[in-house]
Amino acid sequence: MNKEENKETNTDQEPVEQTEQNEEETAAAETEVLDEEKTETSEEQEEKVLTPEEIKELREKASKAEEYWNKLLQLVADFDNFKKRSERRRQDDVLSAKVAIVETFLPVLDNFEMAFAASAQVTDPAAKSLQMGIEMVLSQFHNVLKECGVETIDPQGEEFDHSYHEAVSEKETDEVPDGHVAQVLRKGYKMNTRLIRAARVIVARKPAEKNEEEK
Repeated sequence: MNKEENKETNTDQEPVEQTEQNEEETAAAETEVLDEEKTETSEEQEEKVLTPEEIKELREKASKAEEYWNKLLQLVADFDNFKKRSERRRQDDVLSAKVAIVETFLPVLDNFEMAFAASAQVTDPAAKSLQMGIEMVLSQFHNVLKECGVETIDPQGEEFDHSYHEAVSEKETDEVPDGHVAQVLRKGYKMNTRLIRAARVIVARKPAEKNEEEK
């Protein structure tokens, strides 16, 4: 009976000892794996140390990449400038076309202006209706020009401006200051900043008598 009990006791102890042995082996294996990983990591770190040649090569590549990036930025800027120039040219072409159309109508407008001025001198009642008709047509002309962005240059009494006025002669007068427009012979026109036609004018000059008195 005692022998059988001893056998049973030994049998119970064997699995426990086996389990402990397995755990020790597993722990040892894990430790070995960790040591190997540390060794590999250390080797990789050692491998990542760059030589002077490699550093030089990386710097050259970085410099090349920066050069390409700057070229790309310049290309984008050039394209943007090209679009702006193209748009400005397109707007200039449109403006030039409008100016050309307006120029063809200006002689007709001048004739109506002269006809209206002449009719204003007539006292005949029958001529008044003609004058009203001419005035109506002139008003329509000016409204259309205004809608197209055309401005009238009528510088009566203003200081003479070479940019917008064309002087055909001088006139001694004290009605307007010296160097100012004494008379407008023909009105001028402009569209936006584009001069269509300069105003033809006579420029005032201070009378000689007044100059002598001031001396």
